[in-house]
Amino acid sequence: MCPAVAWTYRNIADYQGDPERLYIAGHSAGAHIGALVTADKHYLEANGLSPLIIKGFAGLSGPYDFVPLEEDYKDMFGPPENYPNMQVPTFIDGTEPPMLLLWGADDTLVGKSNMDKLIEKIQAEKGQVESKVYEDVDHVGMVSSLMWFFKSKAPIAQDINDFFQRNGANAVKDGD
Repeated sequence: MCPAVAWTYRNIADYQGDPERLYIAGHSAGAHIGALVTADKHYLEANGLSPLIIKGFAGLSGPYDFVPLEEDYKDMFGPPENYPNMQVPTFIDGTEPPMLLLWGADDTLVGKSNMDKLIEKIQAEKGQVESKVYEDVDHVGMVSSLMWFFKSKAPIAQDINDFFQRNGANAVKDGD
């Protein structure tokens, strides 16, 4: 993801975009990766950029404090002393862009504790964080609500748009 963020920042003006309005959003593993790129400075610095190019992050149901439980994941991500290197709270120092963390109360795949631990760390470091829990929304419902052809149970797209607007973005039109 980081080379993609760097490429976008460097090339978006060629497509009538504004590199000063770069926001990251993701769902599930994408939220985890996006939060890591936003919080762990070494990813963008390895691409010759500052993390300050990101103006805000919105994460939907991210496993930010991921600990592998299945044996194949333990083998892939281990040894256990490496786990903090893949956990977003490890890298929070309060200088990150504002973060919006969203979770569905019916999510049985990614526990709310992931969001709660990240919120706690951001607040402890005096960073900027907003959060919202949507009743009657599960893990898939969080992302499917962003598709124009699904009737959403929650105003997730509007909440993300409002957050990005509060942090300097242009409004996103329905269906964009």
